[in-house]
Amino acid sequence: MTDVVLDDQVPAPPAAPSPLMKSVSWLYPATTFLSAALLFTLQPLFAKMLTPMMGGTPAVWNTALVFYQGALLIGYLYAHLIATHLRPRQQLMVHAGVLTVGLLFLPIHVSGLVGPPNVASPVGWTLGALLLSLGGPIIAISATAPLIQAWRARLGDAVDPYRLYAASNLGSFAALAAFPFLIEPMIGAKLQSVIWAIGYVILMIALIVSIYAVPANSQAPKETALRKTTWLERFTWVAFAAPPSALLVAVTTHLTTDVASVPLLWIPPLALFLLTFVIAFSALGDRIAEGAAPLKFMVIFLLAAVMASDVDGGLNGLLIHLAAFFIVVLCCHLELAIRRPEPARLTEFYLWMSLGGVLGGAATALLAPILLNTTIEYHLALVAALAVAPWHRADLKWALPAVVIALGVSALYQNSFDAYLWLEEYLPIKGAVEGTESMFWREALLIDRPEFAGAVLCSILALAALMASRSAPLVAAIGGLALLLPVLTEDGEGVKFRERSFFGVLEIEDSGEAPTGWRYLSHGTTLHGVMSLDPNRNREPMSYYYRETPIGTLFEEATNAKPTTLHAGVIGLGMGSSACYAKPGQNWKIFEIDQDVVRAATDPNLVGFLNRCAPDAKIILGDARLQMQAQPDNWFDILLVDAFSSDAIPTHMITQEAIASFMNKVTPDGIMIVHISNRYLDLGRIVADSAHKLGYVAMEGNRDGAADNPNADTSVRVIVIAKTPARLAKYSLPMWELMMPGKVLKPWTDDHTDILRAISPDE
Repeated sequence: MTDVVLDDQVPAPPAAPSPLMKSVSWLYPATTFLSAALLFTLQPLFAKMLTPMMGGTPAVWNTALVFYQGALLIGYLYAHLIATHLRPRQQLMVHAGVLTVGLLFLPIHVSGLVGPPNVASPVGWTLGALLLSLGGPIIAISATAPLIQAWRARLGDAVDPYRLYAASNLGSFAALAAFPFLIEPMIGAKLQSVIWAIGYVILMIALIVSIYAVPANSQAPKETALRKTTWLERFTWVAFAAPPSALLVAVTTHLTTDVASVPLLWIPPLALFLLTFVIAFSALGDRIAEGAAPLKFMVIFLLAAVMASDVDGGLNGLLIHLAAFFIVVLCCHLELAIRRPEPARLTEFYLWMSLGGVLGGAATALLAPILLNTTIEYHLALVAALAVAPWHRADLKWALPAVVIALGVSALYQNSFDAYLWLEEYLPIKGAVEGTESMFWREALLIDRPEFAGAVLCSILALAALMASRSAPLVAAIGGLALLLPVLTEDGEGVKFRERSFFGVLEIEDSGEAPTGWRYLSHGTTLHGVMSLDPNRNREPMSYYYRETPIGTLFEEATNAKPTTLHAGVIGLGMGSSACYAKPGQNWKIFEIDQDVVRAATDPNLVGFLNRCAPDAKIILGDARLQMQAQPDNWFDILLVDAFSSDAIPTHMITQEAIASFMNKVTPDGIMIVHISNRYLDLGRIVADSAHKLGYVAMEGNRDGAADNPNADTSVRVIVIAKTPARLAKYSLPMWELMMPGKVLKPWTDDHTDILRAISPDE
């Protein structure tokens, strides 16, 4: 750090600590810890309130993350301005006023000023709801960490105020870690709001005492700074802060797409993100910073190999991605911490760092769904993270051979099939048995195993990067090849439709050709429907909805019982397969929140089940919980709840209140079917507990996939709910099993959900 004094003036000696300050020195880290804990308890609390109103999509959390980052930026700007331009007593009056405005928003709730949810503009509505519901308190609290550190820097002792930043992030980490394991399972959302409001009042008092203890004649940071901040420094702070923030949103999307839109799965990436700040800005961070770049390079290449080989699925994959995310972000934040300025300029440092966080988060959460039709932003964020490195250190001795290796193996990977044909023609290796075709080159080049070919590619590129490990630009370039080539070289053969929206990625892909081929609809990584390409079978429901599955059996029974008078409802359109049970004259209502799904189900060039099978069905766009309120009571003879988003079921669709609301719309002798097929969560007991708590009867229906039957090779699991035992009495084993009430009923409610129980159910 260069000791250049502004305006050629020698800074005045710092004011001596006041007696009050000596007696409350503990208050500064305690206040920092409390403010961070409040801020990061508020994030999952309010997102949990908001998510059901937008269909339970994980994109609500990502949009909320960007809002919180924007609020931090505003808070840091406000903190920087008052810390550098106002005297302590002036700051006291201004900040007390800002904190008082925050009281007007309490207790925390979704403001009615934003109006009903708008699925046509989901991002705008979500941001508006966040601003009108949280704007005051969240901006006031966001300014706390830099203000406390600025006040602490005025006291003139030897304490490094940057250590308070570690305390702030430790408070954030503690709050996030406690939320899914202690707060959410034990305390309902309404009580959480009340407790949070009490904590906010305590914070107000602590902040007022903290600033009052600062000597009134102490100097502002701009008067004690040793030198001015250069624009190169500001650019570096922004550029180095953006990739970790982008990666936070990207990895959250990657992990939450296939499990559930609940805080348990939102929180780990954010908690680990904050923990990296704790380490990076502590004494430990100073000691390990030197090895950050090589460690990050190694981890990213290993992750690229894992993703290319397609072995990162399931819960093990979740742990792999979280571990890699933690190490990569830690290394990025260590590089940022190395470049932190003297304490007198800390508010400006936080301001520019926060701007980088907003830009990175917004690029991933807001721009990526518009510009990209896949979730490739995860790979792009990892590439950007490679660039956060000590660019000033470069050793080009091994650069040329590294580049040759990288480009050579990449070219071979991209043209492996052409290479195979050339080798077979000019360097043939005969088969072991006379007259047989050799498979040597085909197997050697992994033509039939592209996932392993990708892993080999990444491994060789990692070797090339190791050779150039002292040249950050080269490593970043080679790493970019490793991460992006397996994705960019996907041929996409058979893909007929791919669209990405606020609600996820929808893809339609063909396997084979008519009349023997199949068309598949996927949402995220989960199959949502199958259609035969045989024109003579394009009205036949397949997979989950095949006639021999529980869903198919119940719909066929219902449509035959009331061939012209049936009132049927479907929550979650998918391919529209279930509508193929409809008969002329029947009244069908289908609830769907994603316009892209409606387009696929109605376009005959894509799927068109709805047009062919139930052209008179009424499509109601919006979240079904809200739209169902306008439907008449005792109207549906059969109601299917099938509102998956990838493999994640929106939890607000299976709470006790949701089931009560839906069953009010079902006739006395009608049934409600809840489709709960899932790779990760066991939702059967949770749904049944809600039904039993309400006095209804529940039965579980199961059918394993038939490997020898391509029409119904998908396992199906449902819970059927009826108002009387007699309605379900005719169903029996092996497909049906009556679910008896447990000794203790534990239904999910709108106020309280416990995702841990679904992952490890308590039978």
